[in-house]
Amino acid sequence: MSTMPRLKFKTAYEVFMDFVVYLPSGEVKTEKMLSKECYNAWLKSRRSQPKKPQKSFRKALLEHVCAKNSRKQFPKEVERSLLKHLRQRKTWHCFKGEASIGCYGFKGFGYHELQDMVDIDHIFFETLAQFMEDKNV
Repeated sequence: MSTMPRLKFKTAYEVFMDFVVYLPSGEVKTEKMLSKECYNAWLKSRRSQPKKPQKSFRKALLEHVCAKNSRKQFPKEVERSLLKHLRQRKTWHCFKGEASIGCYGFKGFGYHELQDMVDIDHIFFETLAQFMEDKNV
């Protein structure tokens, strides 16, 4: 009995990262991650078609931004660039004329943003503790 080779589907992360452009200057361009081409590539990479593909695409992208549900986070520079686009109060390019996804702008924090905030809080409280110790308070 011969077995058919299994098709290898790209992960959502791999699809999204295919649409990241690294410029020689070191700048990262991520607007293509919100393009119709990226959305269609993501749809083709799904083993079974989602019941609500537009909401599923949004959920997958934002879960990678926030590293939720064990999703692999984007590199820091990609997250920073992508958040600039996600926070704009306008419909994502891939959904123009179809859905209003993005029209309110993303108000959450990215994974690396939260990590930086935790680091700052940690430094603040260490400094405060040292100050209190020096003053014998």
